[in-house]
Amino acid sequence: LGGMAISNFTPARTGEYIGRGLLLKSVHPIKVVVATVAGKIAQVMMTYGIGLCSLLYVFSFTELGNSWSGIDRYWSTGLILVGILLFLLNIKNILRLLKKYLPKKIMKTVSLIKRYDRQLYLSVVALAFLRYLAFSVQFYLLLQLFSGGSLPVLALVLIPVAYLMQSVAPVPAISDVGVRIAVSTLLFGAYLSDIAILQSVTCLWFINLILPGLLGTVYLVFSSFRNK
Repeated sequence: LGGMAISNFTPARTGEYIGRGLLLKSVHPIKVVVATVAGKIAQVMMTYGIGLCSLLYVFSFTELGNSWSGIDRYWSTGLILVGILLFLLNIKNILRLLKKYLPKKIMKTVSLIKRYDRQLYLSVVALAFLRYLAFSVQFYLLLQLFSGGSLPVLALVLIPVAYLMQSVAPVPAISDVGVRIAVSTLLFGAYLSDIAILQSVTCLWFINLILPGLLGTVYLVFSSFRNK
């Protein structure tokens, strides 16, 4: 919560480890950073892995894919598969290229993550999946609630696509509600009214980002007073 209190005001939530570091004073700052980065990597795996699979399904088996691409769905599927294959084949070269531009401190932190016990990190990935699943179901239920149950079950596959598209915009969490609404309108506009989408996205944004951030701010303030 303390991390979210600060990350809500920083691009791409980069300030999350600062809030955690302010509270976990008995833990070495490097360990706080490593744990935060390790958790973020697990979440990114979920966002991009499930999101890309869902996007591939949309392009391959739904009419929505044809309307987006303007070309035959089989060509769309082929292009996506080729893109994913090229990425996987060149991932080592991509990482080497990133090393040239990333600060040494960040690369040192990433190298420390390699020391994580594999079994322990599998548990981290499993928790990240449960978190992703909870957020996805929550979003679907909110869309159903504010639309009177008019959203088809098959639209569940669009939720990972929405999370994938939202993650591309590196804006502070406090102001990314506009991005979320725009993306959700693009994906769910054919099924729901703009008002239902606005209410669902705003409610999801407040429950999962703003409310925890407010609670974290209160905790940070009280912990500061206790230390004085």
